[in-house]
Formats: sequence, structure tokens, C-alpha cells
Amino acid sequence: MENTWKVYLLAIVSFLVGTSEYIISGILDKIAHSFGITLAAAGQLITIFSLVYAIGTPILMTLTASMDRRKLMVYALGLFVLGNILSFALPGYGWFVFARMIMALGAGMVVVSALNIAAKIAPSGKQASRFPWEE
Repeated sequence: MENTWKVYLLAIVSFLVGTSEYIISGILDKIAHSFGITLAAAGQLITIFSLVYAIGTPILMTLTASMDRRKLMVYALGLFVLGNILSFALPGYGWFVFARMIMALGAGMVVVSALNIAAKIAPSGKQASRFPWEE
């Protein structure tokens, strides 16, 4: 029971980091106006995030396979926060794309690490299991 709150915390962190991919979809028009770009170019920010997330996460998780998952989670959160700070501080669309790429790498590693940690600390009998029809 003592690890239950940790599992919930990991779920909340995963949700919050995961929403970073699509959260800008509601303000694409404001982003386009702010950077002086088309709405389609602003929409590419979501595509770029998704591609970097999908391609970069497996590569980084393979490269960091020998690291302690909890330590990796902290580093990944740091990378995610760095991407957010860069997106705020750096001027221009090109830098914003770069910051979104950093955020995507951090977000992917956070989610995978959180799932891994949650599976390890979940109480016995509450961990993910096979489908009932496979038993």
C-alpha cells in the first residue's frame, strides 16, 4: 500500500508530460500570429514533436538501458523542463522547433521510465498482467 501513491504520482506525471504534445493545438493561431508564420507551419510543431518522440525515445532508451530507471526519470524530467524553458526564452520559430524537439525527447523518456518504475513498484497482484483469455 505504501507504493500506491507513487504509482499515482507517476501516472499524473506521465499524463502531464504526455499532454505537452497536443496542448498547443488549441493556440496554434496565436502561435502562428506570434511568429509571423502560417497556421500550417505552426501545426508542424505537433508533427515535429510526434516524430522526435517516436524516433528518439527508443534510441535514447536503448542508449540508457544500463542506467537506474529512477535516475533516468529525474534526468528525463530535467530535459523536459529544459525544453520548456528554452521554448519560453529563445526567440523565433526555428528555436521554438528546437525546444519542442528537446521536450519530445524528455517526454518520451519520462513516460517510458514512469511505466517501467510503476510496473516494478506496484503491489503484488496489481501489476499489469496478461489478457484473461491468454491464461
